[in-house]
Amino acid sequence: MNEPAARVVEREMGYTSTEFAAVLPAAMRDWTVAGGPSRWQVSGPRQRAIATIEIRALPARVIGALRIPVLAVSIDLRAASDTLAMEFMRRFERGFHRGGG
Repeated sequence: MNEPAARVVEREMGYTSTEFAAVLPAAMRDWTVAGGPSRWQVSGPRQRAIATIEIRALPARVIGALRIPVLAVSIDLRAASDTLAMEFMRRFERGFHRGGG
């Protein structure tokens, strides 16, 4: 992970908006998370802006009786340095990872 993160990251994630809102602050650890329910600002040391996150519910994916929620997630990292953008994405990926096996 030596290259700078993309400045705007788009994802589809298998979370409800309530689940996403519960996980986000823990994923960011000591950084400040403000906002909700569909838009958040993440700030780092000295309240420096790092990211703006927006979510939008999409239709659930249905496989037989199984329904999987889907969120469109947009992460704007244009305010962050390359170092902070990469650290943000590391925290985000680790915090929202769902194990399986």
